[in-house]
Amino acid sequence: MWSLGVILFVFLCGYPPFEGDNNKEIFRNVLKQPLTFDPADWNTISDSAKDLVKKMLEKNPAKRISATACLEHQWFTSNDIETNHAGHDPHLLHEDKLSVLRRIKNFRQPKRL
Repeated sequence: MWSLGVILFVFLCGYPPFEGDNNKEIFRNVLKQPLTFDPADWNTISDSAKDLVKKMLEKNPAKRISATACLEHQWFTSNDIETNHAGHDPHLLHEDKLSVLRRIKNFRQPKRL
């Protein structure tokens, strides 16, 4: 679930949740840094999507969401656009949509996720 949470985080904002210059630094940052959602990049992402990412990136494996619970999460089960939108709100400006796509395209990760 952790790996899928990292992938979902990257898909939604275009960069990884914890960064570093090498694996050792990334692992240190995973352990010491809290998970944050930069408002500049996450203001168009629904609270439901952020909640799911938080649960998938719970550092304590015993408290992390299970695959079954993940699929039962509101983000997957709700038909409400306000609950489900992930930066694809039809009311967003075209430039906002392009910035999300640009961040994903520019994401270069020479290390393995």
